[in-house]
Amino acid sequence: MRALSLLVAVVLVAGCAATPRAPVVPGAVVDPERLTEWTATGRLAIAADGQGGSGTFVWQQRAAATELTLRGPLGSGALRILRDGESLSVSDGEGRSLDAAQAREQIRARLGTDLPLDQLRFWMLGLAAPGIPAEVSDRREVPVRVIDQSGWRVSYEQFIAAQGWSLPARMTAASGAVRIRVVVNEWRAQPAGGSPTLGPRP
Repeated sequence: MRALSLLVAVVLVAGCAATPRAPVVPGAVVDPERLTEWTATGRLAIAADGQGGSGTFVWQQRAAATELTLRGPLGSGALRILRDGESLSVSDGEGRSLDAAQAREQIRARLGTDLPLDQLRFWMLGLAAPGIPAEVSDRREVPVRVIDQSGWRVSYEQFIAAQGWSLPARMTAASGAVRIRVVVNEWRAQPAGGSPTLGPRP
């Protein structure tokens, strides 16, 4: 009997050792109805059609209004992208502005494809964009979450906790020959009724 118990214990230990542990994902899944204002700063690397570049970004989200400032990855100098509902505008480091059609053309020329800002706003929070078919899978290994949506695959390597939310620290969005690598160095997250809190640096 004792030998049988020992054998069972050995089998159980071996089974546990063979099963990979799920990476820890701290905090709660983001509720976009509560987390309506946030700022993320970090680094960005883009590869498209054999070309690429890297730089920094500051993403400010205020309800449906997006302000994304890029330095480096889409060409020399700064690029400021404003998106509010149906409107889209882009201005360069010298303050020259483009209308919606010109802005899309400029982004497509530099990136090789349209930048899915409406979806990317939710992907930045680790969520699929609402109202659009998507497949979301959480995994026991890296990437810990994968979202397939609108012809893009978004893979998350790491999450951190900020203001009690679980927010991405490292992610990659890929579509065809385009690959966008995002590393968030700092989150400022403000749930409804809350005060801004800095997330730890990954």
